[in-house]
Amino acid sequence: MYTLDDLLDLTQTDDNTFVSRHLWASPAAPNVFGGQLVGLGLAAAFRTVDDGYIARSLHVQFLKQVHASGPQVEIKVVNLSAECKVVTRTVLCFQDDIPVMQMMCNFMRNRVAGAEEPGYQKSMPDVPIPGTSSDCQFILDPQGYPDGFPVKIWAREVESDFETPAPPHQQIWLENPEPRQRTVQTEQCILAMYTDVHFTRVIVRPYGIRIAPKPASECLRGIVSIDHHIWFHRPGDSGCVLVDTRCSQFHGGRGIVSSEVYGTEGTLVATAMQEGRVVLDKRHRLPEPKL
Repeated sequence: MYTLDDLLDLTQTDDNTFVSRHLWASPAAPNVFGGQLVGLGLAAAFRTVDDGYIARSLHVQFLKQVHASGPQVEIKVVNLSAECKVVTRTVLCFQDDIPVMQMMCNFMRNRVAGAEEPGYQKSMPDVPIPGTSSDCQFILDPQGYPDGFPVKIWAREVESDFETPAPPHQQIWLENPEPRQRTVQTEQCILAMYTDVHFTRVIVRPYGIRIAPKPASECLRGIVSIDHHIWFHRPGDSGCVLVDTRCSQFHGGRGIVSSEVYGTEGTLVATAMQEGRVVLDKRHRLPEPKL
């Protein structure tokens, strides 16, 4: 089984070109986990900037599905700005010379905000921290990933709960089973991967549609991420984070999902948004959505 650090491994072939070493996909699908591609792209971009920079934001467009059985992904980084307070890189990913993902990464100097600087954040939702309450259980087989997913997922709801129509909202804790000291940059790459875990399934929750483990609901023909955006608010620890996810609208086969990522101490570490495309079998009549 791969660790999160394994999924970020890269081989550098020249100053701005890198190749992945491992590709991971759920047993329920042949396609590589999109969060890994985002993490790899950010890791490659970090290799091209000074150690004093951290990620400020990234913006991803998924172009084509990546097959775990195919060749490793080649990642090319393009420098769009000279070294200064804010640095930008464009990342292009290829499998078999076919473009599969493009990403723009924005970096800024790592600095500690002074106590005199104004600021605020919303409070973290009241969800029990793993290990402190039986109300938050460890999902052993999340989304069809038996022993193969390198993240522990803690939730109040299990997969069977998603067969009952409910508002498009979920709250899960993600725990890195291998806690250790990592650089700020590596922690941000892992957080980037976290933001794609169980992300799009909230789109179809109001209809009680199950996406995994197999078999998925008969009316569901497919659900994929189209694009992905992350804003990093402050450095955070990937050891254990709460991801609070909601879908604001679903129309024309597309849903907009947003997530807020909190550390165990209540700090809002990052905000992510994603557009998901849902393909439904028109032969099945859906119930009225529960909102």
